[in-house]
Amino acid sequence: MINKLQFEIIRLLDENEEFSNEELASKLFKDNNLIESARKNLEENGYISGKEILPSGKKMLEEHKIDNAIILAAGMSTRFVPLSYEQPKGLLKVKGEVLVERQICQLREKGIQEVVIVVGYMKEKFQYLVDKYGVILVESKEYEKKNNHSSVYAAKRYLKNTIITSSDLYFSENIFQTYAYDAYYSSVYMSGKTAERGIVTDEDDKILKTMYGDKCYDIWVTLGYAYFNKRFSENFVKILDEIYDLPDTAGKFWADIQDEHLEELYMYAKYCGADVIHEFDSLEELRKFDYNYQKKSNSKIMQKICYVLGVTEDQIIHIESLKKIKFSMFKFECKEETYICDIQENNNDKINYQGRVYYLCRDVIRSTITLYKLDKNIKVNGKREYNVEGDLKYLYQATNEFKEYHQRTLPLCAAENPTSEFTNIPLSCGFQERYIMNNTYSFNMSDNFIGCEKLLPFYQKISEVCRRMFGAVYTDPRPFTGMNCIDMIVKTVCEHGDKIMLLGKEYGGHASVKPVVERLGLKTYEAPFSMETLDLKYDEVNAMIKKENIKYILLAPSDVIRPLDVEKIDTSSCVLMWDCSQLLGLIAAGLCKNPLEHMKNIIMFAGTHKTFPGPASGLIMTNEKSLHDKMEMTINPKYLRHSQMHQKISLLFALVEFEKYGVEYMTHMVHCSNYLGKKLEEKGYHIVKTGDQISYTHQIFIECDQDTMNRIYDNAYRCEVTLNKKTKNLFHGFGIRLGTQEIARYNWNDDALDLVAEIIKMLAVEDLDIGKVMELKKKLPNKEIYYTFPQKEILPFLKENEKKNYSI
Repeated sequence: MINKLQFEIIRLLDENEEFSNEELASKLFKDNNLIESARKNLEENGYISGKEILPSGKKMLEEHKIDNAIILAAGMSTRFVPLSYEQPKGLLKVKGEVLVERQICQLREKGIQEVVIVVGYMKEKFQYLVDKYGVILVESKEYEKKNNHSSVYAAKRYLKNTIITSSDLYFSENIFQTYAYDAYYSSVYMSGKTAERGIVTDEDDKILKTMYGDKCYDIWVTLGYAYFNKRFSENFVKILDEIYDLPDTAGKFWADIQDEHLEELYMYAKYCGADVIHEFDSLEELRKFDYNYQKKSNSKIMQKICYVLGVTEDQIIHIESLKKIKFSMFKFECKEETYICDIQENNNDKINYQGRVYYLCRDVIRSTITLYKLDKNIKVNGKREYNVEGDLKYLYQATNEFKEYHQRTLPLCAAENPTSEFTNIPLSCGFQERYIMNNTYSFNMSDNFIGCEKLLPFYQKISEVCRRMFGAVYTDPRPFTGMNCIDMIVKTVCEHGDKIMLLGKEYGGHASVKPVVERLGLKTYEAPFSMETLDLKYDEVNAMIKKENIKYILLAPSDVIRPLDVEKIDTSSCVLMWDCSQLLGLIAAGLCKNPLEHMKNIIMFAGTHKTFPGPASGLIMTNEKSLHDKMEMTINPKYLRHSQMHQKISLLFALVEFEKYGVEYMTHMVHCSNYLGKKLEEKGYHIVKTGDQISYTHQIFIECDQDTMNRIYDNAYRCEVTLNKKTKNLFHGFGIRLGTQEIARYNWNDDALDLVAEIIKMLAVEDLDIGKVMELKKKLPNKEIYYTFPQKEILPFLKENEKKNYSI
């Protein structure tokens, strides 16, 4: 009769006859001399000859063949919240493979065909494995009340020479066996103190004693899977039959029962390397093993939390189940704040937990998730405790995070643009605290504060530059944003009850316009639109204006690859309010028609931070004195007092800068749109075209189905690619909008655009390898602003002590 060591040598040689003594010693964690002696004994007794296993050795192996495997998958894995709310832990995909499927394949590689899976929690999700792998499903009906011994007991009729493993384990190499000497438990060595189950073994690796607590220090522990031979299986079932219904048994692992009956339920240790067996007790442990889980867990709950809090998944940490309070609740930390999430509908406005109060986050839709935030304000001696240092740290971290994030992003949002160092000069000169009443055309010193006359030259220069660039006789830069322009114009020009025609949001119109003008008392009509031409149906527009006696047309295209041909509108009896926020830079550069030059009764206005690379401000222009007069004396001081002069002067700097560099910048921007769009088309995307051109602007439209749209958006969020998803008729239902104005501002060339196209292609992949996207992003050029004045033009504005930081 051979001993265990000799058996293991034959077993390993059966797997690979080329194993040397040194390799066998390494795999069995034994001394080389022991291996050499055991191998010599096997040869003398006719089991092996050199590296060859003789018939007697093969027969002996067959007598110890493993019959089947039972995979335990019934548990709820409550420590793995919130992922465990949506699917069993064993069905998670780790490093590209579903955990339980990886184990099934590893078992089959070892010739173990019969695989039994014990299910309970979300049992229906395992059903597909029957068709895919021919497994046997056994239901444990007591998984909520009892520990994993109940799963073993549920499958007791399959217990023979049986591997017992858990569905949520990941073995980096296949450590299952075809043959086994006796019952065993896979074991790894852990340095320092551990909470795992420590073991003491004899020289044949038989487990003599198990322990927990302080004695578990620098010790071998049981971890991974176990093997029950027939002896063990029969004894275990016999013991379970006797104790199963006892109240004390309910909470025990099967290994706890073994500890109490170690004499009948003895087994051996199967020593393994510490980097082979991976068991993940929480999402944070899994994140350390699989990079993709840092940003993408595929959990809808995590996604909702991220969207509500404006964070990425890696910022949600210290996740902890609160099942003792309520199964659907868990706690987590994010950006140094503590939250409780309830995935079920909850009507409570606050939660008391461990002596602290968590208040409802008001921006959460209760029907999806309910979030509560810990109230940090504690009264000490009747006063609120105020942590100044903590707030300063918060401000520093938030500011730094903002700067670092935008340095990392691939910026493809069609509504943002960076300002240059030259344009930013006025933002730090103290203009923001100063007042001036009225505008260039209505300034009156007696109506103003002393000192405001120093601000008037800037307003005058804005008007002068806009007259050159846009042919605007009257310019008003006082509004704060494009939407504020709409508010100011409608309030001052229109009357309650007037009729106004709008561009519908389904066809690219800004979604906020209709509720704003309706709130101001105007009756709205939607402009007829053609999906074929991506433009208005002008004959129908003009007929509707005449028939309905419409006095105003407000067109605010937000999604636009082809500028509307607004000059075809008959404005002889109405006023056109033309929001060119997305087109302002193109108009200023002469690459897009300027209706202000040819049309009567038009007010042209815009937000100044999109294709035009200025600060977030507003700009109104018209050549009609009657319209100008209505706005000039009413906007300020009736509807607007402080006009934020630092933004207005920054806008002036941007206008001067654009007048010199804008044509070159806008030309490159349109090239980027068409080149990138063509590359995306070559990669299989459906890119919307207007005529034979992809875009006349900075925008690119991708049409796709809803699932693809959501997948691109979700992957973009995790990979820090800024873009928009669209659900409207203009995209035939669903799509993605890209903008090239920012990457064009960095003067990225075609090689960079090729990389951008490859990244966008990858965003549509269902099981995206986020690491690969991040590596591609690192290859993109730096974000250095072009089309701006050189530093020598900035120096005159600086103090002497600031100039030393600049090199010409």
